[in-house]
Amino acid sequence: MKIRGTDFVMFQVTDLANAAQFYREMLGLKQEIYSEESQWAEFNCGNVILSLHGGAKIPSGIAGGRIALAVEDVQAAYAELKNKGASIVGEPVDYGVCRAVEVVDPDGNIVILHRRADGTFGP
Repeated sequence: MKIRGTDFVMFQVTDLANAAQFYREMLGLKQEIYSEESQWAEFNCGNVILSLHGGAKIPSGIAGGRIALAVEDVQAAYAELKNKGASIVGEPVDYGVCRAVEVVDPDGNIVILHRRADGTFGP
């Protein structure tokens, strides 16, 4: 078997409408598909699709998924999200090779807003 690449990343969410609103309005992602009937939404993240599957019964105490989204300026993204009232996990952190801050979606999934030190993104 040879893996050719990533088609999408999926998060399970309890309330599709609420989660989709978070990704559209809080993070400003372009929503490409939304189906209440299928409990499915897709967002274009540039080089990967983030899919939401609604109606999940997520057990308490279990951490959700994580996706790292590349941004131009982590500090500016942090300030914008803070102004919007997002649930943010601490201050931006400089790891040397990158800088990042984590924001939590309505179901506890972590979105890492990230910038590599060399400015590249993707594979």
